[in-house]
Amino acid sequence: MDPSNSPLTGFELFRTRDADEARRAFGQLLAPHAMRPARRGARLDVRCHAVSLGDASLIYAQYGAAVRLEPGALGSFYLVGMPVSGVSTIRCGRSEVVSRRGVASVQSCSQPVVADWDDDCRKLSVKISRAALERRLAAMIGRAPTQPIEFDPVLDLGGETGRSWSRLVEFVSAELSPVSIYLKSPLARRLLDDALISTLLMVQPHNYSLALEVDAGAAAPGFVRRAEEMIAADPALPDGLAGLAVQLGVSLRRLQAGFRRYRNSTPIEFVRVQRLAKAREALAGAQPGTRVTDVALGVGYFHLGRFAAEYKARYGESPSDTLARSRRPPA
Repeated sequence: MDPSNSPLTGFELFRTRDADEARRAFGQLLAPHAMRPARRGARLDVRCHAVSLGDASLIYAQYGAAVRLEPGALGSFYLVGMPVSGVSTIRCGRSEVVSRRGVASVQSCSQPVVADWDDDCRKLSVKISRAALERRLAAMIGRAPTQPIEFDPVLDLGGETGRSWSRLVEFVSAELSPVSIYLKSPLARRLLDDALISTLLMVQPHNYSLALEVDAGAAAPGFVRRAEEMIAADPALPDGLAGLAVQLGVSLRRLQAGFRRYRNSTPIEFVRVQRLAKAREALAGAQPGTRVTDVALGVGYFHLGRFAAEYKARYGESPSDTLARSRRPPA
């Protein structure tokens, strides 16, 4: 196919015929993974175009020959894959999706993934940060999620809600170019970013869909919603909950009562979940020289043993494991 007809043509990240180079490049963009051609001696023509909006990225990829990809569990992000041609078979946990034009796959962060692409498969995908998705869900349902968000792995782009997602992605990919107004303005970037994240939560069934239908957020008073927004923005809370209450113009007791009544939780529990989410995001995208201690202190943990224990209980690995994986070069 003529490369000029591919999505995101103005954002070519790399092109190669070398399998090892492709694996390393995609490992840096997505996650380290095993990749092997389906046939010995296959001639690859690997191309990747990618653009980041912040917490969401659009990625176009093709391999030019049938391949198997084995990234395992994605961990720090979700991936919605939409073939523009060809077929890919995705095994995500116990589910299998035969994805083709009109049928997207939704890969959740905690499920191990194996993907088989056929010779003609070319795919436009949306990558969304786990931490951002959880923050958005918390704002929508009025409480922090206690379990990872698990999506139905099949997204029918021909259905009513699937068409909403498809039209949004088509609009974003068509409008983006190196000189796009959407990339020049930080506000416009955030609007597109938020639209992709919120729309996925609304259109695709997941284990918190019922909570979204209940719409708990609409019933809560303004000070509870503002408290959640302020905590999500800076969970370190340098002035503590008492200082937050002062900024909100309510007493600490009223703030606590509001969370108990409308969120069936406590402000400190919401703070804890937001701190852990921020820490995981920082560790997964750590720059050279970053230490676990720096990240813990940055999100408001001053007892490092407690931070490590709560982090492992929530994510199933230690903070140092997450940090080490972020530094590991792709295989």
